[in-house]
Amino acid sequence: MYELHTPVDTKAVAKYMGYYLIAFTFVLIVPMIAALLFSNIEAAIYYGATAVAAFGLGSIIYRTLPEYELETKEALVIVALVFPVSAFLSAIPMSLSTGMTLFDAYFESVSAVTTTGLSVAPADVGPVFLFARSWGQWVGGIGIILVVLSVLISPGTTAYRIYKANYGDMKIKPTVISTTRTLGKVYIVITLVSIILLLLSGMSLFDSICHAFCCVSTGGFSTQASSIGAYQGNLIPAAISISCLLGAVSFVLYPYLLKKPEKFFRNKELRYFLALIAIGSVLFAFTLSKENFGYNVIKDNLFQIISAVTTAGFSTFDLSILSEASKAVLIFMMWIGGNMGSTAGGIKVFRVLLLFKVVHNVLLRLFLPKENITPMKIEEHVIESDEIYNLVTFMLLYTLILVVSAFIFMLHGIDTSSSVFEVSSALSTVGLSAGTTSAAMPFVLKAVLIIDMLFGRIEIIPLILIFMPGTWFKRKRTNKRMVKI
Repeated sequence: MYELHTPVDTKAVAKYMGYYLIAFTFVLIVPMIAALLFSNIEAAIYYGATAVAAFGLGSIIYRTLPEYELETKEALVIVALVFPVSAFLSAIPMSLSTGMTLFDAYFESVSAVTTTGLSVAPADVGPVFLFARSWGQWVGGIGIILVVLSVLISPGTTAYRIYKANYGDMKIKPTVISTTRTLGKVYIVITLVSIILLLLSGMSLFDSICHAFCCVSTGGFSTQASSIGAYQGNLIPAAISISCLLGAVSFVLYPYLLKKPEKFFRNKELRYFLALIAIGSVLFAFTLSKENFGYNVIKDNLFQIISAVTTAGFSTFDLSILSEASKAVLIFMMWIGGNMGSTAGGIKVFRVLLLFKVVHNVLLRLFLPKENITPMKIEEHVIESDEIYNLVTFMLLYTLILVVSAFIFMLHGIDTSSSVFEVSSALSTVGLSAGTTSAAMPFVLKAVLIIDMLFGRIEIIPLILIFMPGTWFKRKRTNKRMVKI
C-alpha cells in the first residue's frame, strides 16, 4: 500500500501559490489606500512595500514554472498553506506600523484571516490597524481562494479541485468559476446590507464599515475596546445580530430567496439553526437569572447567544464574570456553530444533524435483520459511507485537539472552565474570551491559540497533511524476503 503512495508535486503547489501571491497583492493594497486616507504615510509605505514584494515573488514563480493539473491532495495542501502565509504577509506591515512584536502581529493576523477575533493588540493602535484587521477578516471570510478562482484560474479540473478543497461539493451554478462569482456577489450584497443597517442604527461610517466586514465574515473584531458593549441602546446590537445571522446562513441558499423563497425557509439545516438559537437563549437566560448582575434580555442574552452560535464573537459585557453554567451554554453554542457553506466556524449544524442520523441508524439496526439496508438521507442529500468516515474522523480530531489544547492551558494555571472556553473559542473561530487572552499571555499559550485558530478555519485535515512527511517525500520501498519454515 505504501509503495502506491505518491507525494504532492511541489512544483505544482509552488505554481498555484504564485497565483495566490499575485492575488493577495490586491488584498494588501486596500489597507495601503486606507492608510493614505488617514494620512498615515509610514503605514502606507509598509503595506505598499509588502504588496510589491508579494507581487514580485508571485510573478517570478508564476513565470518560471509551467502549467500543472492539480490533484486533490495538492489542492488540499494549497488551501492549508494559504491561511498561515496570508497571516504572515499581513503581520509584517502590521508589526512595523504599530510597534507590536512580529509574533503578536502574527497572532492578530491569524485571528483576522481565520475570522476568529481573539486579540492581543494594545489599546490605541489607530484607525489603520483597526481597518486592516477588519478587512483581513472580510477577506478571510469568503476566502482568498475565491479571489484566485474568480480572477486568475481558468475553468477546468484544477479549478474544481481547488474549489472542492475549500468549499466542498456545494454548487449553485454549472461550473465552479460561475459558482464562486455568484458567492462573491452574495457576499458583497449582504456586506452592503450590513453597512446600511449599522448606519441606520446610529454607527459612524468608519465603525459601520469595519463592523460590517466583521459581522458578515462572522469574525468579531470591533473598533471599540469593550466591543458592542460600548454602544448604548438595542438598535446597534440588533443590527449586529442580523448581520451575523446573514453571514452564518449558507450562501448557497440566498439565490433561492428571489426565485424559490419556500426552498430557503424550508431548509432543514436553517430551521434547526434557528431552533438552536431559541433553545440556547432560554438556557442562557435561565443561567443568567441565577447570577448577581442585571442583564438585558435582548442586548445581553439573545445577542450573546447569536454571537456565539454564529461564531461572530462580539460581546456586550465582560464574560469573565459569568458562572460556570453560563460559560457552558456559550461553549456548547460555539462548538456547534453555523451552517455549512457560510462564513461561520464550529462543527456546523449539518454535521450535528448527520451525527444524530448516524446514532439513530445504529439504534434502528438493532431491531432489523443484518442484511437489511438502511440508507441515510437529509432532505435530498443521500449520505454516503465516505461522509460518515469523514465525520467520525473530524469529530475525533476536533475533540482530541480541544482536550490537548485545554490541558496545556491548565498546565499554565488557568482554571478548567476558562481553559475550555478559550480553546473552544479559538478552535471554533469565535473570538469570545473569558478574560484569558491578552498581550501578557505566555508565548506557548498564544502559539496554542494560533494553531487552534488555523485548525478551526482550515478544518483540521488539510492542515495535518502539510506536516506529514509522506505529503512531501516518497516512502522508500523495503524489500522483504519470504522465509519458508
